[in-house]
This record gives sequence, structure tokens and C-alpha cells, in this order.
Amino acid sequence: MQQRESPGMVYPSYRVFKPKLVGGALCLDFVNTVEWRGAPRPSERLTDYGELLIWADAAETIDRKTHLRLEAAAARDPGAAAAAVAEAIAFRETLAALFTAPRPALVERLNAWLARAPERRRLAAAGEDLAWAARRDGDDFLAPVWPIVWSAADLLVSGQAVRVRSCGDRRCAWLFLDAARGRHRRWCSMEGCGNRAKARRHYKRHRAA
Repeated sequence: MQQRESPGMVYPSYRVFKPKLVGGALCLDFVNTVEWRGAPRPSERLTDYGELLIWADAAETIDRKTHLRLEAAAARDPGAAAAAVAEAIAFRETLAALFTAPRPALVERLNAWLARAPERRRLAAAGEDLAWAARRDGDDFLAPVWPIVWSAADLLVSGQAVRVRSCGDRRCAWLFLDAARGRHRRWCSMEGCGNRAKARRHYKRHRAA
């Protein structure tokens, strides 16, 4: 089973260390494209446009045809692709703040992104499900981001945003939607942070004994 590296480590490409989609909502998984967000030295995973495309493939915000088209467009215009990554990261940090300490100004930033996003007029396959798909002419370098914008708005208006939690490991600080009936989920994943916490407790008990 794939394990997360330690805080402060430089992570390899998403080609090697695949995205972990544990947030329960697309927009929260996007917030979690920073490893160890709460640590002194978080690790950025969206280091270039190629990494954004790989993540978008895994999260199914684009299809393979769109991936290849945007990959070719980024090779032709690397400056525009880099600018799109910078915008995507800025939007991600807006979402991180919005779902941890919501303020009217953050909602207005989301509204600004919604105003830029294409209208939702078409459904497309997303794995075994259907999802809203963006369609625009030309090379829209932000195409991977539009479904994330819609996901954030949908989560807010659904009333489920009150179930957004931060991982019990403050160094991790990944966000997730607590869908448990008793709202008692504590970790972003039991396989990762949950198991590490159990191992630490076991070690302390062993030392105390």
C-alpha cells in the first residue's frame, strides 16, 4: 500500500506517487494537493502543468482526449500553462481558507471563479458516473479546474459544508467530508494518518511499560 512521505520531503511526480483522493468531494481533494499542509515545510504537488493534468486525470475532471490536447498546447505555450497553474494554486488556497474559516470575502472570490466558468450544459462520463462537463473552444488551460469550481459551489449550497473536517494530525491538515452517521471520522485516512497515530500510541505505551 502506498504510504505518504514525511513532512518536509520533496515528493516525486504524481506519475510515481499517485494522487490520494480521500476528501469525499472533488474540491476537497483539490485542496489536498499540498502534502503536510500544516507542517512547517509543506510539499507542493502541483509543481507544473503536467502535474495538474495527471491529478485531473486521476480525479476525472478531464478525459484522456482533453489531457493530450492540453499537454500539446502547454508544450506550444509554456508561459500560459505556467500562469494557469499559478491561478489554480491561488484558487486552491481560497478553497482551503473557505472550508476552514469561511468569510464573505472568500465566497466572493469563489463567485468570481463561477462567473468565469463555462455554463453547465452538458453531461459527460466520469468513470462509471456522469458529471457536468465544460466545453469551450480553443485551448482553455483552466479546463481541469472548472469542475472543481462547480464542486465547491455545490458543496456550499448543499448544506454539507458543515461536515468538512481537518485531519486529526495537525501536520497533515488535509480536508475531508465526514459522511459518518455519528460524524466521528478523525483522520484523512486510517491507512495513513490513522495508522501512524496508532503506532505512536503503541510506542508510548511500550516505553511507559
